[in-house]
This record gives sequence, structure tokens and C-alpha cells, in this order.
Amino acid sequence: MTRRAWTIVLGVVALVVAIVLVSALLVGLSREDVRARTPVEAVRTYLTALADADASAALSVITPRPDERFLTDRVLRQQRDDAPVGDIRVAETARPGVVRARYRMGADAVDTEISVRRAGDGWAVVDGAVEVRIESLLVPRPSLFGAEVAQGDTVFVFPGPQRWGSRDTDFLARSLDDAPVAPHAPMSVRVVAELSPTGVAAVSDAVSAHLTRCAGATQADAGSSVPGCTQRLFRSAVDGSVKWTAPTDLSGLRYLLRQSAGGDEKDLGIVDVAGAVRWRVAYTPDYDKDGPRVETTDDQYLVGHVDLTAGKPTFTAEPTA
Repeated sequence: MTRRAWTIVLGVVALVVAIVLVSALLVGLSREDVRARTPVEAVRTYLTALADADASAALSVITPRPDERFLTDRVLRQQRDDAPVGDIRVAETARPGVVRARYRMGADAVDTEISVRRAGDGWAVVDGAVEVRIESLLVPRPSLFGAEVAQGDTVFVFPGPQRWGSRDTDFLARSLDDAPVAPHAPMSVRVVAELSPTGVAAVSDAVSAHLTRCAGATQADAGSSVPGCTQRLFRSAVDGSVKWTAPTDLSGLRYLLRQSAGGDEKDLGIVDVAGAVRWRVAYTPDYDKDGPRVETTDDQYLVGHVDLTAGKPTFTAEPTA
């Protein structure tokens, strides 16, 4: 390549670099220029940004700048999917630093006053990113908007729905405290687990496996031939003659996460099971050993628990008497 050609190439490269640098500077300056010039403009910019799931625009009119882990477009889009924002109206009030705002957030018609304060040469929304301390988190492998969190963490989120969850598909999570729909002072939340449909199926599978195993018992007192089984036929039967058929209808059972009933962290993932199941049973009565076998049904009360955090969840029965 000739010297002239090299000169042209280098000139083009220098021009491209200059254009990139100027563009970056202009973008930076435009971000600074987003600072609202009036209290009403600050609130309108903030609410419009929430409606548009534009985290950067919302952050530009918030002071002080909070931790931004959950203050992203991705999280805001999830919040807007759950509760769109619209019908925004803002107006001055007679009090300095207070703006009246009306808007819809999901099913909520919000009518509130939003505080603003001077920030540099403009105005910014106070508590526009809500400081949330996770006071109690009784959920296996907990998450917020899909990201890992822990009890005692402090996070910042924009107003709106909060997607608490678990990275374990057997569980859902819900907050016991309402999520704010407007700027809000620092708050605490308590989050508890619930069984997901997958978790309910896992408990049912564990119970069914236990009942199937117990159907192998041949005694009137099933536990005497198959340890851990609690069904019992309160009739006189010849030893070894009893034939149990496992229940398939589990609709009489109730599943309850132990920690949701007042347990603590050590109970995470443990599901208490209680209720009635119906066994079919055939046996030879000991008063008529040569006579026909008797077939009947017998309702039994089943009590026990399943630990869904175990590698292979199993049902452990507890005595009912």
C-alpha cells in the first residue's frame, strides 16, 4: 500500500474515532440534561419512564443514586408486564417540593403526593427507588426477579409488583407485605413459600410410593411386616393372609408447608401431610380359616411429612394413635 493510501486510511480511522468520542460525549451530556427543571417535570419524567420501562430515564430524576441491581430495564419490563402504568396526570400543589400525581398501575388507581427536592440545577424524586430490607425469607433457594437474594439483604426496586420466587421449581413465593405503587420510604418485607404445582405433584408421588410399598404388607398390622407403614385392619385375620391394595385417590389429603404454619428456617421445604385414604383389603378371617376370603374397604388416617429439599423426596409416616 502506498504512503498516500496509508494516509487516507489513517485519516478515515481518526475521523471515525472522533465521531465516536463526540457521540459518547453528547450522550453523556444528554443524560445530564435529563435533569428536570421543575418539580412537575421531574415527576412526569419519572412516571413516564416507569410506564415505558426505561430505567435509565427514571434513574436520571432520582436522588440519591441507589444501588442499581434491580433498577434495570429487564426488571421494569417484568413489573410492567404484571401492572402496566398509564393515565398519568401531574399537577403542582400549594406546598413546595410536593407534586400531586394520578395514574393507574395495573388494577390500582393511584392518587398520591410525591416529594421532590433540588438536585444540582434541577429537581429529582425522593424515594423514587424504594429501599427494601428483606426481613424474613422463608423460601428454599429464594429469588427476586429471578436473581438470588438472602435474608437480611437490602435491595432497591421501582414501585410496582415484586416477583419473589424460588430457584427450586417445587416452590413459589409471596410477600406478606404489599408492594408500594408509588415512591415510598424504606420498608421491610417478609416472604414465605408456597407449593407450586410441581411441588404438589412431588409430594403426591412420594405419598403414592409409600402407599405402594405398604401394600406389600401381609399382616393386619401392616407395620409388623413392612416397617414404617401405619395402616391397620381392626379385624381378626389369619397371619400372613392379608392382601392390601394401595389407595389411588389422594384427594382426602392436605399438604401444608410447615414453615407457613409458624415454623422456622430449619423447616424449609418440609411438607406436612394429613388426611384420610381408602384401602381395599382382602383377608382370611381366623374364625373361618377354611371359608371364603373377605374383601372390604377400610378408611385410614394418614399423617406424615415429605422433605422436598432431599435428593429423593420420600414420605415418612407418623403414628396416628
